Amino acid sequence: MSGTLRGNLPTSYTVIFMIGMILVSPLAAVAGEWRVTPIRLFFDKGSRSGILNVQNDGEKPMNLQVKAMEWTQDAEGKDQYAETTDLVFFPKFLMVPGKEERVVRIGNKGVPGAKERTYRVFIEEVTPPPKDDQGQGASVFVNVRFAVPLFAGPAKEEVSAKLQAELKKGAVTAVIENTGNLHFRLTALEARGKNAKGEETFRQKVDGWYLLNGAKRSYTFRIPKDGCLASDSIELEGKADRTVTIKAGLAVDKAQCLP
Repeated sequence: MSGTLRGNLPTSYTVIFMIGMILVSPLAAVAGEWRVTPIRLFFDKGSRSGILNVQNDGEKPMNLQVKAMEWTQDAEGKDQYAETTDLVFFPKFLMVPGKEERVVRIGNKGVPGAKERTYRVFIEEVTPPPKDDQGQGASVFVNVRFAVPLFAGPAKEEVSAKLQAELKKGAVTAVIENTGNLHFRLTALEARGKNAKGEETFRQKVDGWYLLNGAKRSYTFRIPKDGCLASDSIELEGKADRTVTIKAGLAVDKAQCLP
């Protein structure tokens, strides 16, 4: 992904600034010609500091700024961010020459409590808007920033989850609640229909995301009518990056197979 997107616009338009955010992939987070490693930081009760490596793979120097925010989730599982003084980091601004690497050092001032505390460290390229040398109007300018999760562990770890499901008007609504004091990352949630013989009648899967401690998130499966009517039960199972049981089952009320 390129850090800058340009295109001609009518001259009456003003210059538009846009920010894109990468929430990291299973490998090193990469945008354009720069990358950040590791993609997650963990501070357990025995560690209070860590580093992020910023690598400029391009030829030109890059200017970057660093911010840290407390990360929580609301009643619907949507991410929320707030200013925090729990973390200290240096530098807040850095210049990375071409083909070189720089380090951001991060420390946690807090002490382990009853629950894991969660943050995101944002690293964003700082670049001036493109010049309109051709007199062809304004340009769209996009800065990409990485949002690296940081987890400060509790004094005692407890991993648990609760899954509830309901079939209504041809759809299964599944609600997963993180009842432990640590986050987990749901990689996938599957719904499988079974008939009285135990034969599979349908299978559907949706992708998951982080679920922080105390948060819940709902997922909806639109069940094919024929598959629903052929089913006597529906089994749901979540796959997570921690050893946590996320399973539930429900009997099929055929009257609820129709929209």
